[in-house]
Amino acid sequence: MGFWGSYVVCRSETSLDDLQAVIERHDGVDEHEHRPGGWQIGRYPGPELADEGPAMLAELAEETGAPTLTGFVLDSDTVFVEGYSSTGGHWRACLAREAAEAYCEDDDEDFDARFLLSEPAAQAAAGWAREAGLTPDPPGLLATFAEEDSDFAEGLFFRLLDQLGI
Repeated sequence: MGFWGSYVVCRSETSLDDLQAVIERHDGVDEHEHRPGGWQIGRYPGPELADEGPAMLAELAEETGAPTLTGFVLDSDTVFVEGYSSTGGHWRACLAREAAEAYCEDDDEDFDARFLLSEPAAQAAAGWAREAGLTPDPPGLLATFAEEDSDFAEGLFFRLLDQLGI
């Protein structure tokens, strides 16, 4: 059985455990990674943060003063990625798209309308990164959003973070 839960990515001097936008929605981080430039990545088990994405991202961006990103992992098969920045607004895409579609096949919503296709997703992600003051790898982003074969979707998410410049 794979991981079910969310990754929260933000730039802040305040620890994720102390940011109101996160702690109001979850009991606590089970893994925490610091990256250069003040970036933090927290792993939160369970589904609590998945439905809170847009609201939490906007609140977290306001609280930290920087663009924010989440990745909701479903059984290590796929990742629903959401980003928010004050200029670019909210965007949503997925990694391992075929697996994501399989998880959503019983939904009554148009999957392609909910989740950006690979090329627009890569463009949105690159814009998000530039607004965050990062140097993205647009061809790498496109390849990651188009990738279908992965043993663990979390690996795709961390590849995405690298290609965003985090």
